[in-house]
Order: sequence, then C-alpha cells, then structure tokens
Amino acid sequence: MGILASTQKYNPSTDIPNLKGKVILVTGANAGIGYEALAELVYMGARNEGRAVGAISRLKANGYLDGPDAGEVVWLELDLSTPGRTRRAAEEFLKRETRLDILINNAGIGGVPAEAFTTVDDSKIPIGILMSTNHLGPFVLTNALLPLLKKTAAESGSDIRVVTVSSGIHPQCPKMDWKSADGWNPKQTGLFGDLGAYATTKTANILFAKELQRVFDQENVNAVSMSLSPGTVDTESFHSLPSVNWNGFIIYYLSKVTGLLMTPAQGSYTTLFAATSPKARDRRTYGGAYLVPYGKIAEPSKVAKDPVAARDLWETSKRVAAAM
Repeated sequence: MGILASTQKYNPSTDIPNLKGKVILVTGANAGIGYEALAELVYMGARNEGRAVGAISRLKANGYLDGPDAGEVVWLELDLSTPGRTRRAAEEFLKRETRLDILINNAGIGGVPAEAFTTVDDSKIPIGILMSTNHLGPFVLTNALLPLLKKTAAESGSDIRVVTVSSGIHPQCPKMDWKSADGWNPKQTGLFGDLGAYATTKTANILFAKELQRVFDQENVNAVSMSLSPGTVDTESFHSLPSVNWNGFIIYYLSKVTGLLMTPAQGSYTTLFAATSPKARDRRTYGGAYLVPYGKIAEPSKVAKDPVAARDLWETSKRVAAAM
C-alpha cells in the first residue's frame, strides 16, 4: 500500500495557491483521504447523501469553509459501481457547471473477495465489483467530462489536472489480459486472490492515467493526468482489512506495529500536491507520472508502465462501458 518514500516537503496550508474561480470535483470525498483533500479544495462526489451532508457539516464546523476565498462544497450524487449510474452523475454535473479545472478520481472500494462479481446495467458482461467500481467507474466519469475538461483547457491561463488515486500495492497485480473483460477477472481466489484482484484495479488506475495523458498530448490539450499512491493510510477501508482474510490481517497489524501508518490528512498530501502544486503543472515532467508521498515521481511496476497494456485497457474499457 505504499510507505513514506520521500523527504520532499509539502504543506497544504501554505503551498496550495489561490483556487478561487476553479471548479473541482473530488470523488469519494465523504471520508478518509478524499474528505481531507476536500477540506482544502469543492464538488463532493459521493454515493450516500447522509454521509456527504455529514462531511460538509464537519468541514463547516472545523472552519474550512470560512473566509472570503473559501469555496462552496456541493454534494453530487455519484455511484461508480455501474456505468449507467456514473453517466447520470456526469450528466447532472454538466447541467450545473460550464467549466472543470480539477478532477480527482479518489473513490474506490477494498475488502471485497476476488470472486465477487456483478452483472451491471442488465448487461450480460460479468465484471468483478472491484474492477467495475475502482477502474471502470472513473474511466466512464472522466470520459463523460472530457469535453468540459478540454473546453476549460482551451481558456487562457488554464491549469487542468486529472488525478487518479492508485496504491503502492499495485505491483501485486497478477498477469492479466487487458484486451477482454473476462481477462480482467481474477483467476485465483482465496488468500492471495483477493489481494491480486485489488492490485489489478490499482494497476488499471495507473495505466488509465498514462493513456489519458497520451490522449491529451495527441490532441494537444493543455492538461496533466497523474496517478499516485497516497501511502499506507488509516482509513475506513484500511480498518476493514483484517476481516477480509489473513493477508489483510497481516498487512493491517504490520502497519500498526511498524508505525508506518499515516493519518488521512497526511494521506491527502500527495493528492493535493498533484492537484494544485505549481510544480505539477509541468506537463513534460508530470504528465502521466506516478507519484508517491509526498509528491515524488516514482517508477510503477513493469506492467503499470506498459504503453501497450494502457491502450488495450483503454479500448476494452470503451467497449465494455458502451455495452452496459
């Protein structure tokens, strides 16, 4: 899941530039890393309205929404588990906004057995619920919002970022066939199958971010796409690890004992760096990059940096999403 891998200093309280006038969408922002990112940033994409309203109330109570430059936090109903629901959320966003400056694909699930499948939107394509939520959802959302991102990027002085949250556990991804939906589904179950299934989705996040940057560059869109590992963070998903299997139990308690566990606030730093740092605006340096705490460029696994795998995943994702 990643550990503190950099001494690079970053302080959101002092290093985030003025974002007044920017429209920002953060998915999964009602708890954990996304909530902490939202505390600095503005559109909260979340599935549960009650939890979203509660998170906004906490932001207000903690004074994050005070001051003349503070933005308004607005809940956007967003369920990434099926392409249809994801598209409906994107359509609602497009009705409300005429620009989008920063998209943070933070939402995701863990603690789900590898053999858990879902046949979504009445299609006949069985997709693992992890892959459907962690990769296909962000893929559909980003592509639905792509015209607005490109429109905003064409404006003078624009600074467009798409940040996709992956994980340092992604190298545990087994050998995959990215050319077919069936190839996405894990062939191994049990102790290591669950870990591999999750790692597959996190590898897909990195491949997606890299291919999105290639699309931006090919079309000469002034935008930066990045992926990142936030580190090993003490979130609700992390607390669910012991209940998944022995592998999750071991990861959880080793992190606790070694003291490598980060708070959600610390876990948000690399996300905030990618989304807002003037340094990360450099498309030649940060375009398609994979970051680790705090904002350091790192090499992902061999599979995660394979341009052929990235294109195969992109094309398969388009076909699967279109069929759902």
